[in-house]
Amino acid sequence: MTILRAEKYRQHREARTQKLFSNFHEIFLLMLLFGSMGAITWAIRGSAGWGGVDGTVVPGLMWGLLWYYVCFRKGIDARGIILWLGLGIALGGELGYGQYVSWIQGRFYAGEEIIAISPWKGYIWFVLCGVGWAAPGGILLGWALGGRASASRWIVRAFLLISLLVVLFAWQFVDWLGMQFVRFVPQLLFPNADLGIYAGTLGKHLSRTIYTNTQNFVVVVWWIIALLAAAFQRDRATLVTGLVLGAGFGLGFMQSALWCLGYGFAPGFIDWWKMWELNAGFNLGLLYVIVLIWAIRKTDSEHHSDGIHYAATDVGIARTLAKERYNSLFLAIGGALLIYFMGFEYFFWTGVFLSVFYFIAVCLPPMRIGGATDPDRIAVERKDILLTFSAFLLVFLMFHGASERAGIFLGLYQADAVDQYAWPPARIALFAPVALILVGTTVFRIWRILHTPKRENLTATRLPERMIDLMTAMGFIGALSIWPAKIGVLYALFLIFALFAFTRINRRLDRIDAAGT
Repeated sequence: MTILRAEKYRQHREARTQKLFSNFHEIFLLMLLFGSMGAITWAIRGSAGWGGVDGTVVPGLMWGLLWYYVCFRKGIDARGIILWLGLGIALGGELGYGQYVSWIQGRFYAGEEIIAISPWKGYIWFVLCGVGWAAPGGILLGWALGGRASASRWIVRAFLLISLLVVLFAWQFVDWLGMQFVRFVPQLLFPNADLGIYAGTLGKHLSRTIYTNTQNFVVVVWWIIALLAAAFQRDRATLVTGLVLGAGFGLGFMQSALWCLGYGFAPGFIDWWKMWELNAGFNLGLLYVIVLIWAIRKTDSEHHSDGIHYAATDVGIARTLAKERYNSLFLAIGGALLIYFMGFEYFFWTGVFLSVFYFIAVCLPPMRIGGATDPDRIAVERKDILLTFSAFLLVFLMFHGASERAGIFLGLYQADAVDQYAWPPARIALFAPVALILVGTTVFRIWRILHTPKRENLTATRLPERMIDLMTAMGFIGALSIWPAKIGVLYALFLIFALFAFTRINRRLDRIDAAGT
């Protein structure tokens, strides 16, 4: 993160160091804001209309935009963080955990037979799965926060990213690896292995156990390797974000799963699974606030009070045209790859379109004919495009998934005619106008970014209103996604909490701004 507006940054930096009680109040409000919007969007992720990875992009990008907004109000530039926060956490959406619910209730399904299992084993696997869900997001966020890196460091990161994608999406490889664990060390990963139940032909429950446990375990191993690489490279940002989000959500994911015990004593009272998701999203939102506060402090440690980077007074941080072109190309390839894997399982061609759209957009600043040759301008334009595309992708995916339940609500088709994978003509007709408007608006905004002579992004008078509009739309879509379930009232409650916290945060930030005028 860099300094966007030096005077505003100085004012808010002084407030951070002089008003201790007020700072604690702000942190409480931030946790209420991030937690409440995390609850709504994480529960949206678990609803019909959204798959695993694409659904998890929704809370990720929501947290990313909140992160950007808070930093913007403090004079700090975080435009380049949003997309990587969203896509990083989304990768965990490929991990499974459904059978662990019965494990914490003492039941292990093996074909038609139910075998006893110690509940603590289910809790342990919930912790491991929670680590796997948040760890990729923590590692990628750390890479984004770490700033510029050497070629050797990016080679290691590229290897780590590719290996993670193989573990998450090369399903046959995971199946093969799981069978090797069954063959050589079944007791390491698979409950009741001493009974010999994993030999011969396996039913869907045991096959799922082998696949899920293998994948979750390997992602945890990947997380440990990524942290060791960060320690070896002295990459403090990745160490902090990886540990806080990975280990923190491991515990938070397990704690939120306790709601599913409700199926044992009050199965019809409420949707306990949705309660779990609301709780899990709230927990992860709190962790992102911890990382945000640390990142702001890190920014302070790297800059003078007037906003000048310490390195600028030492060896210099000058950009070069070639470096900015390589940076743009690397970000374009990496982001396009992640966006492709986000959608290939559920909406292949739409995912391809989004991936290509992103790649072209990010490559435009340094590659266009007759374009800017100023590397600083290229960097600014690329950040603006990343911000614009992040907002577009969030709203696009939000309405893309919501079209499933909206068509049922409007009576355009019956529930049995559509699920999160099916697109009958009526659903296409419902979503297509929205998609065209969103794509057209985004193209126009990118065109303006590239054709405005000087873009400083210093003022955004309507930004608070747009954030409130976005949060309100999230709350409405969340309630629509589970209509007519009565748990929708909790979406309204969390939205009230979020708007309450947001307006109070703005009031405090406005007072700091006014004190300096």
